[in-house]
Amino acid sequence: MKFKLVIFDLDGTLMDTSSGIFATANKAVQLVGREPEHDISQLSKFIGPPIAECFINTYNLEEELIADAIEHYRKEYDIRGQFGAKEYPCMKSTLGTLKEKGYLLAVGTLKTESLALSMMDHFGFAPYFSTIKGSDLTSKLSKADIVNNVLACLGVDATDAVLVGDTVHDEEGAKAANVSFIAVDYGFGFPRGQEKTDSMMGVVSSPEELLSLL
Repeated sequence: MKFKLVIFDLDGTLMDTSSGIFATANKAVQLVGREPEHDISQLSKFIGPPIAECFINTYNLEEELIADAIEHYRKEYDIRGQFGAKEYPCMKSTLGTLKEKGYLLAVGTLKTESLALSMMDHFGFAPYFSTIKGSDLTSKLSKADIVNNVLACLGVDATDAVLVGDTVHDEEGAKAANVSFIAVDYGFGFPRGQEKTDSMMGVVSSPEELLSLL
């Protein structure tokens, strides 16, 4: 084993959450009086960054509308949006194999922690993970903060952990937290065929390919 702990991002790594996120984001901006977005490449900017940045990047939403948009988004996503997610093929079998190999597994996501717990329970992922950590309602935690919360919770040193994620925000968060990083190119952030960078341990194109690196 190269590591003791494997930390997984949620959106675009464990699950394809795009359908629920895009529909919810469009409803939220309509509720603050702005037009929805239908360009998938533009909507894809909504996945990865902290939620306030998502509304700016995707809709160029005015600062004074962001707090209300976030409130609408969270209410709608809690009620309907979270259940529109789909797990990636072979993800659970890959998690099971990693556990059999002796790895601790965790989730580290910019979704609120309560929402991450709800989704992992609803979709049957919770039993695979020793801890599930996310953001709080202020959305002020960075990816590195959340990774550090996982490490502290499980008592694992950064050198013994690797983060698996699909966006540059995951890559930067891993670097800031001093953990290794594996990129996946089947999610939302990195394009298919993503080249390995100096801060990546490797790039995989499917969940089961993780087993070749771990």
